[in-house]
Amino acid sequence: MPFRAGLCYLKRVTQPAPSLLLLIPAYNEERRIKPVLLDYAQYFREHYAGKFQLVVVLNGCTDNTLGVVLEVAAQYPAVSALEFPAPIGKGGALIEGLKLAPLADLIGYVDADGATGPKAFHDLVARWEEADCVIGSCWLPGAVLHQSQSRRR
Repeated sequence: MPFRAGLCYLKRVTQPAPSLLLLIPAYNEERRIKPVLLDYAQYFREHYAGKFQLVVVLNGCTDNTLGVVLEVAAQYPAVSALEFPAPIGKGGALIEGLKLAPLADLIGYVDADGATGPKAFHDLVARWEEADCVIGSCWLPGAVLHQSQSRRR
């Protein structure tokens, strides 16, 4: 845009995007975790300006979940695994993953079933300055579920 006397054109200075660490606790998820990892890795590569890390915290897996994660990690370096050979439960996996919090400005987690898509998670991240903590729930009024849930869940 050409400069005109009497007008001042300012370029908007934006704060850089915070670094983001996403945890996915996993127990025997080899059959369904690959598309979730690919969706998140590709989405955040294309739509997030900050540093993005996705760490799958394996919790006593007896299947090939680690192999699937390593396969995706070969294509997307932002993806990695933290393996605990003995079962420590979902809560234990999250506690261990949260120990990585100093590596990022923001930390979050999603389940390996893909119930929360990358765009929905990104929408929360985009509003990071509005709250100290955000908890998503399918029980809130107006919640939309894109992944069917069993009655038990």
